[in-house]
Amino acid sequence: MGSSDLLFPLLLIAAVALTAESVRQLRRRWVLVKVEGASMEPALKDGDEVLAKRTKRIAVGDVVVVAAPDPDLGWAETRRPKAPWWIKRVAAGPGETAPGTGGTVPEGHYFLLGDNPAGDDSRRHGPCPQQMIFGTMVRGF
Repeated sequence: MGSSDLLFPLLLIAAVALTAESVRQLRRRWVLVKVEGASMEPALKDGDEVLAKRTKRIAVGDVVVVAAPDPDLGWAETRRPKAPWWIKRVAAGPGETAPGTGGTVPEGHYFLLGDNPAGDDSRRHGPCPQQMIFGTMVRGF
């Protein structure tokens, strides 16, 4: 078996490894989330899908994808395993006044609201730690 006989299998293995790594990198930077419930109506309806990109640049008014809080404990400092994604709008950032509370949003946290007041959000669970936010919505489908 000559060196030319090994070339094709080695190239094939390299191509598969490169493809797998590319997919892994894309999944770390992008997420597609299905809207569940009416908390973001009328902007986003139940069943719509949102494409979000991981970012640390978060501004008031952005629609973000965030790990859902624990129903009893609220948002923790670390993402719960298998926690579903929520889609909410940033209403106030660190140091700003949280709407409807009069309190100030702590450093490293954001006050998140649904567009429809009927849903759960920071009014119930308190300000959300920045590390719980995956990223901002790029496009809704």
